[in-house]
Amino acid sequence: MIGLGGLVIGAVGGWALSLMLVKVLTGVFDPPPAHLAVPAGYLGAVAVAGVAATVVAGRWSLRASRRPRLTTLRDL
Repeated sequence: MIGLGGLVIGAVGGWALSLMLVKVLTGVFDPPPAHLAVPAGYLGAVAVAGVAATVVAGRWSLRASRRPRLTTLRDL
């Protein structure tokens, strides 16, 4: 749920920020951009890295939660 919420908030925030930057910088560009460019390869790589990091963190936390607490405290 946390990963999905972060994905939604990040996508909406990135979209809003890119629209705002295009509107602010329209006077700087000659000719101004007609639409936003979507770098699909970069977005795909970021999505794969995000999913991989979420899976690794989830597996690590499940493994850590299965260890007996007394053993973990003794190891400290």
